[in-house]
Amino acid sequence: MPEALMPTHVVSNGGVRWAIATLGAQKLHPTFVMYLYLRKEQRAGRLDDASASSEEVLSLIRMPGNPTKPYYFPLIDRGERTGSPLPSFWRAKNIPGSWSPGSIFRQKGGGWLGVATGGYTLPDDHIERAFTDLLYETPVSALALGAYFLRNDGLVLAGAPAALDVIAGFRAKFDYPDDAEEEFSRLFTTDVPDDGSFTWLEPFAPAAHSGSLLTDGMSDV
Repeated sequence: MPEALMPTHVVSNGGVRWAIATLGAQKLHPTFVMYLYLRKEQRAGRLDDASASSEEVLSLIRMPGNPTKPYYFPLIDRGERTGSPLPSFWRAKNIPGSWSPGSIFRQKGGGWLGVATGGYTLPDDHIERAFTDLLYETPVSALALGAYFLRNDGLVLAGAPAALDVIAGFRAKFDYPDDAEEEFSRLFTTDVPDDGSFTWLEPFAPAAHSGSLLTDGMSDV
């Protein structure tokens, strides 16, 4: 059996905080999280087995710190942006239920991800629908999504860590290879802010990340 890869780096706390602030400042449909997951499952031929209660989905939004609301993600399309994390970023236990096939079908904006008879679907024009209905015609930062959704993942880097490694990790996690470049560039930006107040990635320290790093969340970039 091939030897398991040991992660070399993780996203820094500063990178995660920047991601939360950046995503929270943009109008984003919360169901974009589910769209990313379902698109990946379709590309892998697993759409029929997709579940909003899967560990893959829940690991994206699970966050410790709130005794009544176990999920946290800064994708909101309502309310005023303040430039700071909002209480509405915390989500109740029923979020996976709202993304089940029967419930997602009734949603405004993301209803096209479900079918009336049950199950998920990804229509042929899903890219434009995602751009219009979930991103409100404004591409979202791949760096911000990567920094947030990779916060519990380990990255295997061969060279000096950089922000572009976070973007590469995001593309690997959600299956946006080079042959999906046209699709990727329609939905995401790859701008890197000129902010020297924090590093994007920090060396992986097993003791510091025990219990928080997902052992199956590995991106070789």
